[in-house]
Amino acid sequence: MNKRVFCCGNIAFDLISRNRNIPKRPDFYARPGGSACNAGLLLKRLGIPVSIISKTGVDFLSDNLLETLRREGLDTEHVVREKLINTSLAFARIDEKGDSSYVFYTPRGPASALKHTDLPAPLFAKMPVFHAGSIFTYDDHNAAVILSYIKKASAKGAFVSYDPNWRDHRISDKRTARKRIHNILPHVDLLKLSAYDAVGITGCRSLSSAVKKILDSLKGEMVVTLSDGGAFYWDGTHIVFHPAFKVKVSDTIGAGDGFTAGLLFRYLTVGKERFFAEKKENLAFASAVSALVCTGKGAIEGLIGLDKVRRFLSSNRRTFCKYTHPSL
Repeated sequence: MNKRVFCCGNIAFDLISRNRNIPKRPDFYARPGGSACNAGLLLKRLGIPVSIISKTGVDFLSDNLLETLRREGLDTEHVVREKLINTSLAFARIDEKGDSSYVFYTPRGPASALKHTDLPAPLFAKMPVFHAGSIFTYDDHNAAVILSYIKKASAKGAFVSYDPNWRDHRISDKRTARKRIHNILPHVDLLKLSAYDAVGITGCRSLSSAVKKILDSLKGEMVVTLSDGGAFYWDGTHIVFHPAFKVKVSDTIGAGDGFTAGLLFRYLTVGKERFFAEKKENLAFASAVSALVCTGKGAIEGLIGLDKVRRFLSSNRRTFCKYTHPSL
């Protein structure tokens, strides 16, 4: 099996505060960021080849960002550069628990959008896995193009992974955004989302109502993460659950992207049949990757490579449980 993953989404620099009191002591360090980009970086550290599909500016920041991605071993051939836009930035503040809050400076408008012609048609037949994520997939200028990419990749046999990464405060027209995400779901083989995402993309008031509504549209399977509460698969009847590993948290930047990377690594290394059969093993591995991400600064510092994940799992053996959750 060709094991390359094509990650489509925004690429950015995360500017992460070194201290809790930004107004008095503004001090930031830079790390590559963006949901799909983080997933790609972590997959590469697990040994999986990755190509990035995105759009960025033509400035010294984007030069540095692309050089950083190439140095990590990512293929950037399909990153389009546009002189009319600036490089995306995300300022992150870390609280006492290690959780992050963001202020985004992201290009908007027609110049920021990918085009249908940016990816050559023959490429879609060479995509074992197509992963897309974040507001990049449902904003006003990229939504139609990203949906067309997903449809083409799926039609050519790609395994399609999706993480909506809903951020309520960034979305002005929530009804339209939800409709765009709803249009993506029938083409998705693996949907990974947080409980917050599930409620956000459906407009439901409870997680149980949200996941039921999602399953009505979703082609494939769904994994829901619960922050430090663990994660679960649910098919409408049964749940396979795994608790979160306990680690000393530096920050939670990229934790969800690490979970995605762990799931896709499992898919590419055990094959589709075993992947869908071995849900508890998938959750354990993805949870381990996510936990390790939280031990470092930014999305990738905590994950050195596959051996670290294996050692972590070996020293943190868990008992798996399969049950019907009373709230679902």
